Parts: sequence; C-alpha cells; structure tokens
Amino acid sequence: MRWFVLSFVETADLLLALNALPGVGPGRLARLGADDLAALGADPAAAWSRLGRGAPPPPRREALRALARAERERAAEVGARILVRGGPDWPEAVEALDHPPPVLHAWGDVGLLSSPRPRVAVVGARACTGYGRAQAERFGAGLAAGGAVVVSGGARGVDRHAMEAARDLGGPVVAVLGSALDRPYPPEAAPLFRALAAEGGLVVSEFPYGTRPRAGNFPRRNRVLAAVSDALLVVQATRRSGSMNSAGWAVTLGREVFALPGPVDCEASRGPHALLREGAALAEGPEELLAVLSGEPTAEERGEEPPLLAALAAGDRTLDELAAVLGAPPEAVRLELVEWELAGRVVRRAGGTYHRLGPR
Repeated sequence: MRWFVLSFVETADLLLALNALPGVGPGRLARLGADDLAALGADPAAAWSRLGRGAPPPPRREALRALARAERERAAEVGARILVRGGPDWPEAVEALDHPPPVLHAWGDVGLLSSPRPRVAVVGARACTGYGRAQAERFGAGLAAGGAVVVSGGARGVDRHAMEAARDLGGPVVAVLGSALDRPYPPEAAPLFRALAAEGGLVVSEFPYGTRPRAGNFPRRNRVLAAVSDALLVVQATRRSGSMNSAGWAVTLGREVFALPGPVDCEASRGPHALLREGAALAEGPEELLAVLSGEPTAEERGEEPPLLAALAAGDRTLDELAAVLGAPPEAVRLELVEWELAGRVVRRAGGTYHRLGPR
C-alpha cells in the first residue's frame, strides 16, 4: 500500500539530494521503489532502513531539501541541465544497468543519448604511443565522417585524441566524466569540454557538484560510458586498465566490442590482444566498424570497388585531387589513405602523389 504520494518535482528533488548525500550511491538507491521514495520523502528516519546496512545516519527532511536546492543552484551557476531518472530526456540506454544513476548533469545536446545515430566509444591508454595516437585520430575522424557519435571518457591520450579528431571533422562528441561538471578532469580539458557542448556535443556526469576525481569514480564513469554506447573500441590498453574495465562493462551490457591490434612487443597492445583472443571483433578501419553496426556489408564484401581505390585506378593523384574527385573533406580522405596504406593497397610517392598497389 502506498503511504504517501510524491509529485515528480518532489521525487526529482529527493533523488537529487540522495545522489549528493555522501555514502549513498546508485547501488543503495537501486533498492528503492516509488513507495520507498515516498516514505523517505515524508519521514526519512523511519524509512531509512530500506537503504540497507552501512548507510549513513538518516538526514532530516530539511537537510534533504537544502541539498537539492544547493544542487539546483550550482547547476544554474554552471549552465547545466539536470536529468532525473524517469523524467523528460532521460536516456533509456542507462536503464540496462543494474544500478543506474538516479540523476545526470549535462552540458549540451542531451538528445544525442537517444539519437538513432550510432554511438561508438573510443577508449585507450593515457600514455599512448605514436601509433595509438594516429589510430585514435583515424577512428575518431572516420567515425564522425560516417555519421556516428564518438563517445569518450575525456581522459588524456587515446580518449582525447579520438574526440578531438571527431570534433575537428564537425562530428558530435559525448564526453562522460569521472568527476563533477564543475570539477572537470583532466582540468586542462575544461575549455575543450565547454567547446564540445557549445558545438552540438554533450558533456555528462552522474556526480554531484564539487566531486573531485577519485580512483573509485572512474569504474562508475566507465559503466555509464558503456551503457550509452552501441559499441566500444579499445585502441591501446594494458591488461589491467580503465579501458579494459570499460570493455568489461560493454560485454556485460551486450554492446559490440572491437579491439585494434598493435605491435606484439608493446605493453599497450596486451589489452586489445587479450580482447581479440576472448572474442572481440577485429577493428581495422572505421568503415568496417560502422558496417558491422549497420548490419550492411562493406563495399569490398559486396564485390564493389571502394571509391578511393577506384579514383586511383586511372593514375596517381594528390590529396587535393582525390578530395575533389570524391567530394569529401581532405582530412577525411587523408585518414582513409592511411587506412589503405596500412593495408598495403596504397603508397605515397615522392612529390605527394598517391599510387595504388595491387590488382585493379
């Protein structure tokens, strides 16, 4: 029997306050149903036992109201939206989690989390090699050029290179933070996060305002990152790393997991190689990854000539000439050329022209 009835605004404020209360996380809050929330809203002390052993002392109703008010005031100060579970614009994707966050704080276009466009997380080592950086940029730009939304943890290294490459090509990026919006991490990326949100992207965090980056925050961030993505690509990672934790969440949630092979003598290749041995899909290029997500065969699988190789069939061309023939941005063509060079199908000659190798 329902003892009390809360309006949505009252429920939202209660969830906002509980999310900001130290010692009460998504795991405890997942135990609460509508009746439990109503009971807490009316009499926290009497209903507090529903949160389980180890919960902090029950707060007074006035303290909960003050917490909710402070969170809303801080959101207004930093220009953020607050999404509450069950409310408008709440992303259905996070409901796949056993312990979904009760609230999300957001800058930018929250519609990206419910858009039909594929969302692909590109994650990897902070201390990536030159190869890792080049591949992160290639996939970030290639996915953006193919119409996908690049999802990132916003960290240094692979994450940053992928999202910056996607942004440079005009593609939207979703950055999921492991700290509060008003304490972005890494701190030097704060202007980039603001720019992403202003340019049609999204920056999102489940953490209450004032939360600084702590080691325990990042596995929580990783689960949300995996939940809002349709697929996850690991570019470089050690066997025990945050990227592998994100991949584990993606597997648990039934998301597609891709891994990029690398040099066998490189420590940062061990994570992707382990994933490949365990059944992750091999990622050789953005087009291949997008084809898997769409369920459509690639041009080569259909027996068709890829447009770039067809453009080189008549003879060598420069980057600008290829861009003009293909009607594509030079940066996107350059990234595809790198892909074909790695596959041994194209070589760059002295003078800057590109030559096709192999049968026509």
